[in-house]
Order: sequence, then C-alpha cells, then structure tokens
Amino acid sequence: MTARTPNRRRRPGAVTTLLFITGLWLAISPWVLGFSWDQPAWSNAVVIGVALVILAALRFAYPRRFEGIRWTVLILGAWMIASPYVANYADISAATINAIIVGALTIFGALVAATRPATRPT
Repeated sequence: MTARTPNRRRRPGAVTTLLFITGLWLAISPWVLGFSWDQPAWSNAVVIGVALVILAALRFAYPRRFEGIRWTVLILGAWMIASPYVANYADISAATINAIIVGALTIFGALVAATRPATRPT
C-alpha cells in the first residue's frame, strides 16, 4: 500500500490538451477555412471554440476541481455536430465538415475522460 501525499496535484493529460487545441482550432477555423463571411457559422465556431479553450484552461489551472467539465464538453461536442443543421449553415461544406470533425473529437475526448476515475477536490 502506498501513501498518497494530500497536496499532490493531479495534472490534466492528453484529453485536456486535445480539448485546448480543438478549441483553439475551432476559434480560428472560420478565417483559415474561409467561412468567416457567414455569421451563424463563424459565430458558432468562435463561441464554442472559446468555451472549449476556457474549459481546458480551467482544467489545467485546477485539475481536481474541474473534473466535471467532461459532461459540459460532451454537450458542446454534440452541439457542434448538430449545429450546421440547427443554425442553418449546412450548405457551407467547410464549416459543416469542420463542425462534425471537431464535434466528434470533442465527444471522444469527453468519453475518454468519463472513463477515468474521478478524484476528490481538495
């Protein structure tokens, strides 16, 4: 049996890094992929991208305190997949493909994080 140090911080890993990178990409993708002219497509990408970056930053700063964000991330990923059809920009192929891929990656990350055991907040 090993003794655990009570003040030992659990560092976020690859899933949080994926979340951060995915959020950054999503926030800049309207200009990189050329759909910044469509207000629903770019605003959705920027708002959700910034939200993912903020959630990842919180997870990096307070790893034990913000473990529950995985469920919020799962919802944001599902929204990204549905958003081209709900926000009516499915006719813009670059925005639609981007939203579906980012949504799938986000859902994958949230599900991977959900399979990990939670630690108690300090």
